[in-house]
Amino acid sequence: MRPINRGSIPLTTAGQPVVFKKYKRALRHLIDRMGSYCSYCESRLPSSLAVEHMQPKSLNPALETTWDNFLLGCVNCNSTKGAKEINLDDYFFPDTANTFMAFLYDDDIIVKPNHILSAQNQSKAKNTIKLVGLDVVPPKRGTIKYEEATDRRFEHRKNAWDTALDTLNDYSISNHKPTILKYLKIIVKEQGHWSIWMTVFQNYPEVKQALIQETIGTASNCFDHNFKAIPRNGIEI
Repeated sequence: MRPINRGSIPLTTAGQPVVFKKYKRALRHLIDRMGSYCSYCESRLPSSLAVEHMQPKSLNPALETTWDNFLLGCVNCNSTKGAKEINLDDYFFPDTANTFMAFLYDDDIIVKPNHILSAQNQSKAKNTIKLVGLDVVPPKRGTIKYEEATDRRFEHRKNAWDTALDTLNDYSISNHKPTILKYLKIIVKEQGHWSIWMTVFQNYPEVKQALIQETIGTASNCFDHNFKAIPRNGIEI
């Protein structure tokens, strides 16, 4: 899960904090800060992202238009999360923790807690995965459920993983790495799934640097000068 920098509340042209009379009016500001990506599954959605409330607005009306309670969510992550009352400290959220350290992505495409986590933080990572349904897998092929399934997040991750592996193979043997890197950045920008590309290209610092520095809203303070993930805000994971 890409760690993000939402930034402080936007300012008006007069230099005053924006007052959001309706939470939906924060959408453009959030996209301008973090890109058109779901904050949880990392899918890029140019036209159907929503303002996501970490603390559900139906249970916390005072936080309905509060900037620090906003992320961006796709339909599947939003609907799975729903309106559950939660304790934020029981989860990892990408605006406060280095969520790239908290989760693992590999070739079985299921998002998992990182094995380096303490037992307590393993629990937090599992809670987060369950909260937004990052452990959902497609129904069995040939079934009615498969034909009618609207949650394609697993399949999108699989496509991203396969594309990243193909690109890695080309990159590793190429004498024209800058050209491939140029198109790699375009693919990630247009399709999302930043964490998958960071994982697949973990042995190529120049690629990680480009993904960290050029993917809008990525929290660069979650990485050291070698672009290795480090704890955020002193929070050990």
